[in-house]
Amino acid sequence: MANEPEMYAQLRVIVDKLVPLSDEEWAIFQTFFIQKKVDAKTMLTREGQVADEIYFIHTGLARLYYTTENDDQITAFIFSENLFASCLESFVQQIPSTQNLETLEPCSLLVLTRDGLERLYNLVPKTNIIMRKVMEQRFISAQRLLSSYILSSPQERYELFAQHYPNLLQRVPQYILASFLGITPVSLSRIRKRISRS
Repeated sequence: MANEPEMYAQLRVIVDKLVPLSDEEWAIFQTFFIQKKVDAKTMLTREGQVADEIYFIHTGLARLYYTTENDDQITAFIFSENLFASCLESFVQQIPSTQNLETLEPCSLLVLTRDGLERLYNLVPKTNIIMRKVMEQRFISAQRLLSSYILSSPQERYELFAQHYPNLLQRVPQYILASFLGITPVSLSRIRKRISRS
């Protein structure tokens, strides 16, 4: 398990960038986050389940994906350190999820339940702003991804990903990265070879 004070200290750094909390507010806020350590390939939320938790990733990677009728997996988002991961539509609306949330690496997480969040809204009102900003960031990321599918070539999408997330290029399996970029693994391999020659 990651060092406990370090996990909570890192959460506070990220939260304070969204909305600074007083020491009194933080003392309450942090008690609602429970430590959890999981292995790679752990399903945090399965399609059809109602997402009841949101996860702050201290270490590790997770991915959000859809399963098609042909059992293909389409990656919608990749979460790395210092991000809040959840099947948000299911979590917010408390409806069965159309997505799966799975770890790609062993993860150290801080977990906030839906009930805990509702209590925090009352006990620490700034939580409302924190969650709004977390959701705004997810919305912007989703819009950028959608725009890149419409406006950018596969190679441009890869180059944008490499520019914004260079640390993930070697950590994310190639077939998952290809799915996220909307291309085949063979196309991704060709793009990488082309870029390495240029």
